[in-house]
Amino acid sequence: MKMFKLSTLVLLTVPAMAAPAAAAPAVDAPPTLVARYNFDGGAEGGKIADLSGRGSSLTVRGADNGTVAINTEGAGRYAAFPAVCAATGACPRAMLEAPNDADLNPGTRNFRWAASVRVTQAQLKGKANIMQKGLAGTSSVWKLQLTGKTGRAQCVMTGKGTGQSFTATSARSVADGNWHKIVCERSATSLSISVDGEPGSRATIPATLSVDNTMPLRIGAPNFNPTSDYYHGQLDDIYVQLG
Repeated sequence: MKMFKLSTLVLLTVPAMAAPAAAAPAVDAPPTLVARYNFDGGAEGGKIADLSGRGSSLTVRGADNGTVAINTEGAGRYAAFPAVCAATGACPRAMLEAPNDADLNPGTRNFRWAASVRVTQAQLKGKANIMQKGLAGTSSVWKLQLTGKTGRAQCVMTGKGTGQSFTATSARSVADGNWHKIVCERSATSLSISVDGEPGSRATIPATLSVDNTMPLRIGAPNFNPTSDYYHGQLDDIYVQLG
C-alpha cells in the first residue's frame, strides 16, 4: 500500500498598510471685532469708550460751537450730529475721531464696517460721510456715506497707490426717519452693502486692492472744511471687524 505525505499549506496574513492621514483643510480665522461704539456709556470727559477692548476711544471734536450730543432713547443712547445750517457764514460742525490704529488698516484682508443710522431727507445736504478712514485724493480709503439726492447708502474703497475707487450702493434710501443698520463688507474680490439685511449692489474689486493709511478714523465728517460732506442725522452701534 502506497503512503501519501500530506503537506500543510500555511496562509500568512499581511496587515494592510494604513492610508496616510488626509491633511486638515485650511480654516480661515473668524472675524475679529476691532472697534465698537454704542454710546450707552455717554461721553466721559469728551471721550466715548471703545467696547471691543482693542480700539481707541472716540474724541468729540467741534468747530464754531458744534458738538455731538449723546441722547437717550428707551434703555439706550445714540449720537446726534449738528443740524443742517442754512446760514451763509460759519455753521456749527462736529465729528468723532479715533487715532490711527493698525487694526483699522485692513490692507488686502477681509473687512467689515457698519453703523445704525437715523436720518431724514431734510437732514441731507449733499453727500454725508458717516464713517471713514483716509481721504479721497490723498491716500487709500474705506468709507460709508449717503448720497445727497436719493439718500442711499454707499460703501466705498479706494486702493493704496492706485487711485482705483469702487462703490456698492444700497437698494433703497435710508433717509426716512427710521433706524437702519448698514453693513459694508470687503470679502476677497467683492465689495458689498446691505441695509437691514437687504443686499444692494456688489462691486468686483482687485484681490490686490489695499487700504492702509495713517489717517484717523472719523465719524460724521471727513474734516472741518466748511464745504465737507457732513452728516446731520443720528448714529448708533458703530463697529469694525477684521478678517
